[in-house]
Amino acid sequence: MALVDQFERKADYLRIAVTDRCNLRCRYCMPAHGIDFVNRKELLSYDEIVRLANIFKDSGVNKVRVTGGEPFVRRDMDVLIQSLCEIFQSVHITTNASLIHEHMPLLKHPHIQSLNISLDSLCAKTFANITRRDEFEMVHRNILKALNEGITVKLNMVVMKGVNDHEIPAFVNFGRTHGTEVRFIEAMPFNEYDGNKDLFLSHDAILKRITSAFTTVEPRVDSLNSSSLKYEVDGLTRIGIIPAYTRSLCGTCNRIRLTSKGDMLTCLYAKVGVNLRDKMRLENLSDEALKEIIHAAVWKKRKSGLEEEELRHETVFQSMTSIGG
Repeated sequence: MALVDQFERKADYLRIAVTDRCNLRCRYCMPAHGIDFVNRKELLSYDEIVRLANIFKDSGVNKVRVTGGEPFVRRDMDVLIQSLCEIFQSVHITTNASLIHEHMPLLKHPHIQSLNISLDSLCAKTFANITRRDEFEMVHRNILKALNEGITVKLNMVVMKGVNDHEIPAFVNFGRTHGTEVRFIEAMPFNEYDGNKDLFLSHDAILKRITSAFTTVEPRVDSLNSSSLKYEVDGLTRIGIIPAYTRSLCGTCNRIRLTSKGDMLTCLYAKVGVNLRDKMRLENLSDEALKEIIHAAVWKKRKSGLEEEELRHETVFQSMTSIGG
């Protein structure tokens, strides 16, 4: 039975955060000193993740994304990804690319459909300012290596006003040169210390920057459930803009999120979810019972992220690294 909510949206895409730890400290994601990271015993084990993945698969999920934090800081990540490739034919990974040189053979697995790489600047100095780490050369080298290995790469740039927005045309040209899609993401107010509100540029503002720099920018129809609005630039380059904060695509959302602690969230902006880890460990529920809980939670999914935000009392959200993106 498919996972369907009360607005007739089918949830068939699962995002699994395998850790909240990261080797970078991107200003829009977490504070400079980090966060109170989850004790390793509180993380979902690989066996628990695989068990839940099979349950979701039986409930109609056909696409999975591995996220973090940074997934590859967790030990033996190749083992988990290989297991997920045995369950799903469409596996995607979001990474900062600083460690992927150690995993290139795995990343060429036929079931790994794409590598979404977070890259917010093509300038080493700006990169260090955003990430608070000096890893640009390694990241840049690894991106080129992945492309040379024939791995499908998409670049994700969080656009921040006054920080990196002047680089938007350069990213479009980078995508054109290397034959890779670039996606520009609205900054979201998740980091408790920076908030991102002063850095926010909307989808419309980002699109205006692109249309002013290139001759033709034409909208393109993508899959119904795409998280981005697609455009073709000068008939050559495909780009996307993700309206993560303006939330104009909630009506077709098909995503479920599983945090590193086992909380299942039906919306990025949800304050609380259902902790499936405790349902397994403390209540020792069967797969069928877990499936019923998952179906019930999806059915109650709110109409939009704006409705979820209205239910919150605080104005600042958890750091993105705790949610899993």
